[in-house]
Amino acid sequence: MKSSICLALALSCSFGTAALAGGLDFTIDNATGYDIKAIFVDPNNSNVWTDDIMGSDILEDGYEVDVSFEPGQDTCTWDMRVEWTEDYPATVWSGLNLCDISKVTLKYNRDTDVTTAVTE
Repeated sequence: MKSSICLALALSCSFGTAALAGGLDFTIDNATGYDIKAIFVDPNNSNVWTDDIMGSDILEDGYEVDVSFEPGQDTCTWDMRVEWTEDYPATVWSGLNLCDISKVTLKYNRDTDVTTAVTE
């Protein structure tokens, strides 16, 4: 099952280029074995996490969510923070080039205790 969430992000900076919004949309696939309670997607190195794009929803293991950006986004490079329903530390990926990514599959390796983001 797939759900859809609209991510409205407002940037205070402008690069004088055409809006990149349509090219930034992507899918998050949760293949970690754990449920996700919050996902934040913000411009690279912004030092602030804005609103949780999941709201009060939970992204269960084995499910996907579509992330759509509002027009006006003028950067390709974004950071993503995931918070788990279990009492685990949040996981952060920096420098995701959403102009080149259509899907991010999150995986967890129990043997190495490492969570990875595989991009397509």
